[in-house]
Amino acid sequence: MCVQICRAVKDGNSQVLEDVQRVVSDSSYRPEDPRELCGRLFTTCYMASENSSEDTRNRAKDLAAQIGSNHLNINIDMAVKGMLGIFSMVTGKWPQFRANGGSARENLALQNVQARIRMILAYLFAQLCLWAQGKPGGLLVLGSANVDESLTGYFTKYDCSSADINPIGGVSKMDLKCFLQYCVKRFHLAALISILDAPPTAELEPLTDGKIVQTDEADMGMTYSELSVIGRLRKISKCGPYSMFCKLIHSWKETFTPSQVATKVKHFFRMYSINRHKMTTVTPSYHAENFSPDDNRFDLRPFLYNTQWHWQFRCIDNEVSKPQSCRVQL
Repeated sequence: MCVQICRAVKDGNSQVLEDVQRVVSDSSYRPEDPRELCGRLFTTCYMASENSSEDTRNRAKDLAAQIGSNHLNINIDMAVKGMLGIFSMVTGKWPQFRANGGSARENLALQNVQARIRMILAYLFAQLCLWAQGKPGGLLVLGSANVDESLTGYFTKYDCSSADINPIGGVSKMDLKCFLQYCVKRFHLAALISILDAPPTAELEPLTDGKIVQTDEADMGMTYSELSVIGRLRKISKCGPYSMFCKLIHSWKETFTPSQVATKVKHFFRMYSINRHKMTTVTPSYHAENFSPDDNRFDLRPFLYNTQWHWQFRCIDNEVSKPQSCRVQL
């Protein structure tokens, strides 16, 4: 964006120049360097906890330096412990991560409190960052949940994905990777290379010897590549569980058996139906593709489902039991 603004000003676009001057509250300002302009407009914030790795912190720092953003490093452990302290004072109990002997419910609650505290801090800094620097105005909060995470509900409701607008809310993870690869070449952002190579992770569970053990794809039970295919079938092809299975047993026949395809389709639709309610509060997205699950603004499917899918899953099981020559292709 900053590159395009500087180019427009250089080409003599007076409206763009006027808009920039109004945004930065400086009528004499003339943007010439995209990195310098980025520092005026864009604040990035790495909110680390005890579960965050040094590698991720350094990747965020390096990328911020290359794009020129005003970068903040914040540790949220004090806030997390404060929240848990209130809970412990009332109940007399202190939840533990699964790695430390806690239950699945404790483990999830401890992940969620980190994510939600990040949302609160993001809005606090957005409102007061410029005030602290003696500047007028405030900042918009940008979300960062993509299509695949929204489809499976792989995010916490009202967490750091909650924002004023989500630039990538209508884009799949695979297309985002292609866009980042383009940015490496087009804008010479070498820091993105290590980000592309890193396994996607929420970093909400304890590290082992300083290394990440939690990964997004393991948590979701399928890869982003598989979800990208499933997302298109669900929205563009209007597939339910059975019709999606009938298509995938043919397109994935070189990789998975019909039984494995059935397991993946059933798992996806269970996750989709259980978490569909999250879409009713999702941050408004910029829609660059035609298969976003964004509720009310783009995808008007219901948000309450019978999560057992009895009839559809029974049809899938019947199809799996048939000889290959008798299977349906939709």
